[in-house]
Amino acid sequence: MKVTFRCDELVKVLRDIVRVVPNSTNRPVLKHVLIRANKEDDRVDLYASSEDMSIRRTLYETITDPAVTIETSGACLLPAKELFEIVKKAIGNVAVHANSTKTKLVFGKTKYELASLEPELFTPYTNENDDTTSVVLLAPELHRLLRRTTYATAKGPARPILTGVHLALGESVLQATATDGLRLAGFTVPYQTITGEQRSLTVPAALLDKVALGLPAHDDDEEITLVFGSSSLIVSWDDDSYRMVIRALDGNYPDTSRIIPHNPLYRIQVDRQELLEACERVSILSETEHQRAQFEFTRERLTLTAISSQYGNARDTVEVKNASIDKALSLWCNIHYWITLLRSFEGIEQIEVGLVETNQPFTVNPVGETGLCLIAPMANSTAVSKETASTEPTDERVSA
Repeated sequence: MKVTFRCDELVKVLRDIVRVVPNSTNRPVLKHVLIRANKEDDRVDLYASSEDMSIRRTLYETITDPAVTIETSGACLLPAKELFEIVKKAIGNVAVHANSTKTKLVFGKTKYELASLEPELFTPYTNENDDTTSVVLLAPELHRLLRRTTYATAKGPARPILTGVHLALGESVLQATATDGLRLAGFTVPYQTITGEQRSLTVPAALLDKVALGLPAHDDDEEITLVFGSSSLIVSWDDDSYRMVIRALDGNYPDTSRIIPHNPLYRIQVDRQELLEACERVSILSETEHQRAQFEFTRERLTLTAISSQYGNARDTVEVKNASIDKALSLWCNIHYWITLLRSFEGIEQIEVGLVETNQPFTVNPVGETGLCLIAPMANSTAVSKETASTEPTDERVSA
């Protein structure tokens, strides 16, 4: 194989590739990247894979300003992260000459010889099921959907299904739901076309975060194709030059619709950015173990209070823009749940909090957009004042 890459293009491709390469694995081949050149099709495919995900990036030899120039076809299997570090230091073009045992990398006056594995040893994770459903949607929409849901998934192994985001195809929208038992995030975006039957999959949030990092989130015209299989999700764009295959989670996702209060007794609207900044300030003195703070809602203001047994207390207030509440309601919450939720609503001016009663789960919605979030407050003794906490609050888990 003889191929010459434009350095900047190869760096961009390898940056995407190494996100998939596992940090530790008992399969050394998974720490490698497969480079396969096809002169007849004027393309070079680069693959990386983990046990649960694979990625393929394609560079084409074009007539004008080519990202790659192919002299002879072939393939090589090289250590991914080491290759990335080498290419990041390169200037100009990078020539790759590969034979059965070694691969030479040449740029400027620099020359590397890398020991390569047999390309046949590399088998990326793929979807082999022909029974699939394809949908097409815009890149910013998918990025927004992932940003507003993946944060709410479980981080531990107690309930593996809750570490994923449940993606379900409706008649005209793609719906995403995530919960860890103490909070919930749901969001929908429209898709443009669908081919096949309506389906659903639960996909690991950690892998969807890798997808979000690669998405052309600011390109309003870029179309993303999602292919739902029986046990995997394929995400592709840029005329299939960027392709990811993700293994779905096994198991039935819980019915979360029954835990959502659809008609809250009280509704309060506040400025999202003001509340986020207040939460960030108050969180400095929230107890590390419980990360709790008190949220007191009235018709005029929302007061946030955090107490540190070691360092003191913090209090901040946010003006209420609109409210339908006739009494003060006080809740103890994990303040970092609020912070991650409010950050996920980037671009939203106001949010609406829907309250039922003290110690009952409450909703948070973006004003003027679709989407719904739920947080279960921490149960706390009514005898606890704002200044001292005589009992330790405990989480009241949402039954998901």
